[in-house]
Amino acid sequence: MINFVDVQKSVKDLKGQLAAGHIDEKTFEDRLLELIDVAEDGYYWMFGHESEKWFRHDGHQWLPDDPENIPQRSPSNTSVNPNIDWDLNDIPVNTIWLVVSLAILGVIGGIVYITSQVPTF
Repeated sequence: MINFVDVQKSVKDLKGQLAAGHIDEKTFEDRLLELIDVAEDGYYWMFGHESEKWFRHDGHQWLPDDPENIPQRSPSNTSVNPNIDWDLNDIPVNTIWLVVSLAILGVIGGIVYITSQVPTF
């Protein structure tokens, strides 16, 4: 789980290291990405190094938000995980066929295995 105070401090430290030339831009960006984490509300959060504001990912986009709002969105207050968008129309047809084909092959393989274990007299 994310520790908002530690992440905010780490982002400011990284900005100082970048400004002092101790790290390059790529290292800075990589380390910022490592600081993105899930909070107790089930959402990913990040601290904006330019705006110095918090952002929450709603499953589609990053939105400005305040970690103080987390108790209002705790998982116990919702019946579904807000990060999961179960729109089956987004799954390509060939992916569905692949999964179905693998399931059928698994069943056939199981039948062949079981019948091969039956002793013959």
